[in-house]
Amino acid sequence: MKAIVEAAEGFVYLVSSVGVTGARSSVSSRVASLLQEIKEASTKPVAVGFGISEPDHVKQIASWGADGVIVGSALVRILGEAKSPEEGLKKLESFTKSLKAAL
Repeated sequence: MKAIVEAAEGFVYLVSSVGVTGARSSVSSRVASLLQEIKEASTKPVAVGFGISEPDHVKQIASWGADGVIVGSALVRILGEAKSPEEGLKKLESFTKSLKAAL
């Protein structure tokens, strides 16, 4: 881990789950201990991503001390399910505001 965080540029991306990307119902509690280990090994900011799709995920990860949260598949899903680009953007705005409010 020390070698990885030393080689990282900008920030360390902590993958929150093993498997394919996509929304999850919960975040593994193992992320909390991994986050702590990374913070002990480096002063670089740590962002957690992979499967983050709900405000409760963001709240939980922030409470564990993450410096950032990365959301991808949930945004793509919202855009893909929208009936128009305008609707998609409105839903994205609402969703991202709900994630930010969780902080």
